[in-house]
Amino acid sequence: MIQKVKNVLKRRKAKLFFLFLLLSGLAWFISNLSNRYQSNTFFDLEFVNPPDSMMLLSASQRQVEVNLNAVGFQFLAFGVGKKKVQIDLSKAHRIGSKYVIVPSSLDNQIEKQLSNGIELVRTNADTLVVEFYGVISKKIPIKPDYKIQFAKNHLLNGTITVRPDSIIVKGPTSEIDTMRYVRTERVELLDLKSDFSVVSRLKKPAGLQKTLYSKSEVSLVGTVSRFSEKILRVPVTMVNLPENTIAQTFPNEVEVLIKAGLTDLKKVKPSDISVIGDYASSTDANNKTVLLRIIDLPKTIHAAELRTNHVDFILKRE
Repeated sequence: MIQKVKNVLKRRKAKLFFLFLLLSGLAWFISNLSNRYQSNTFFDLEFVNPPDSMMLLSASQRQVEVNLNAVGFQFLAFGVGKKKVQIDLSKAHRIGSKYVIVPSSLDNQIEKQLSNGIELVRTNADTLVVEFYGVISKKIPIKPDYKIQFAKNHLLNGTITVRPDSIIVKGPTSEIDTMRYVRTERVELLDLKSDFSVVSRLKKPAGLQKTLYSKSEVSLVGTVSRFSEKILRVPVTMVNLPENTIAQTFPNEVEVLIKAGLTDLKKVKPSDISVIGDYASSTDANNKTVLLRIIDLPKTIHAAELRTNHVDFILKRE
């Protein structure tokens, strides 16, 4: 029994020893991270603000080695993720067909982007040489690609709106001179019962290697309404009759089935719709039957259908 107690006490002492060892090591580590150090690291160069009507073709350096003075915590943070600095190409000086950024200007741009407490000691940067190629800008309309199916008794109220409806493309003349529109990726909306707003990415053909889009995606927006149906009796009007003749149709009115939103449907009157029979298109050998078609329809009506597509008629001299 006494031996068991001794063993338990030994295990507890061992655990306490390792706990204190861990805590003291952690305290030493934190203490050292609080000290300042001087060390080298690398920054990737991200180029921004090229001259007007120009785009970057090549750069003599894409990475620069820097010597920094900072506390240990800051150097520890440098080990997480990529380190980037932006290089403003508008500050480049033109020499012949090329542009250069001298080391002092490069150092100054890097230093301004360092966090508080970090000092730039030196860099190994040489004169940065960059080359550009000429570009043009062009406003191009968006052409959406979509498939929409509505739930029963629902319809699109108005048209689908694309936001924005156009973008600015910037690139070499050879790439964008013949561009007429930019397509979206395919959007499928099924069993729609309510208003929608969906984001669709813009397609970029493989041939546009050096062309940039001002936007990478657009929104397709639409309003969905419940619809109903009703039948209106609409007079038939004959057109393209021979001179000095009038026509009598049998019947003189036909039924038109219209579909629209409930509110709009109540406002539609027979006089808002025009149904004609074109004498010139009559194919009946005895000229007694003519096909009908609807030519005028309010924009609020989603669909209209003739319940009969022809009428008989007789001609009379005036």
